[in-house]
Amino acid sequence: MTVHPARDAAGKVVAGRTAYLIIHNTSEVVTADAGGTRVTRYPKGAVVFRDGRVQEIGPASELLRRHSEARPLNANGRLVTPGLVDAHTHMIFAGHRAMEHERLQRGADYSAIASEGGGIRSTVRATAAERPEVLEKNLANRLERWRASGCTTVEVKTGYGLTPSAELRLLDLVRSATHRVPLRVVRTALLLHAVPDEYRERRKQLLEVLVTETLPDIRRRDLASAIDAFCDATAFSVEECRTVLGAAKQLGLDVKLHADQFERNGGARLAAELGARSADHLECATDEDWRALAAADTVGVLLPAAALTLRLPLPRAEMLRESGARFAIATDFNPGTSAAQSLLECAAIAARMCGFTAEETLLAVTWNAAKALGVEGEVGHLNPGASGDAVMWECETLEELPYWMPAVRPDCVFVRGADLALPSVERRVWP
Repeated sequence: MTVHPARDAAGKVVAGRTAYLIIHNTSEVVTADAGGTRVTRYPKGAVVFRDGRVQEIGPASELLRRHSEARPLNANGRLVTPGLVDAHTHMIFAGHRAMEHERLQRGADYSAIASEGGGIRSTVRATAAERPEVLEKNLANRLERWRASGCTTVEVKTGYGLTPSAELRLLDLVRSATHRVPLRVVRTALLLHAVPDEYRERRKQLLEVLVTETLPDIRRRDLASAIDAFCDATAFSVEECRTVLGAAKQLGLDVKLHADQFERNGGARLAAELGARSADHLECATDEDWRALAAADTVGVLLPAAALTLRLPLPRAEMLRESGARFAIATDFNPGTSAAQSLLECAAIAARMCGFTAEETLLAVTWNAAKALGVEGEVGHLNPGASGDAVMWECETLEELPYWMPAVRPDCVFVRGADLALPSVERRVWP
């Protein structure tokens, strides 16, 4: 996880007031408990930040008395929650695929579009042709848009390079872009996304290069904390994914997996076998697969915008509750199947499609999402010792967050205890 001084998308340091702060006069403060097992609600509560971390949370009357020297910030009866965590994005790319989206709406098959050179490969070509500084600036602007919508931690995957050298280039650009923005960025290398053209007849050689050269380079240079793969009939087999992800595990890297999106092919079971941080998509996973994920303590990440685009099902809340598995909700922001730019709106869609309660929805975009990234000790909740990442929302109750569409807007977003100025979201931040 990368944390840098607060800067705007132009690279300038953003002034924020921190050190010792108490947010009071809330409608309620809501957070997951330290273990992420339940949601705790503090009506008329308050939260104290000191030196960038949560010092205390509880009834406002008690905290105001104990922290009389803290700078008070009046929430004016608004809801306060932890900062949101988007656990799955493909945010570094060039171009768009609006024409392909139109074809999908007219009934075209996604795999057919891909076989014609569209899909992932069209974005790979556009990304390779774009100047590095433009890719970096666009990524920084997108991250600022996420902060403006209440996200304080965002995972950014590569994947639109395909070749080992191109993926390393993108990882370098992601790391550079994070110096421009104040939020937290978790970098993931999606090394198995689609087979590069030059390796179509040399798949084993691709795996060998990734295992013997690329993964050690990523580890040595600290370019990413996790490795991801797309396990699908159009991409990589279970065995191919096992080879690369198993090697990553041996190097001490976390692993994640795009699993069981278009058909049940063993991806979720592989994620459980490897003890992956998360298995993502899972539109075709069964209750048996979800129970395996629960046993392995692997988070299932639901991507409702992609499911909606591709007309794929999402699991029912009742089945997930019975499985005992943790689930998160993410945007899957990408130019092909999920052009969604609001995590909270994706959560509102998932709540309706699956039947989640407001408390389940909050856990899915805070503590559970943080666990999918391996940062649940630091973010995703407002328990003492956690990072001071929080959102003051333009609403009064937790139940409103998955209710309103378009999504509720933040009134104020705190990163490491600092109430930083929010960027303008009116300007265009897509290519």
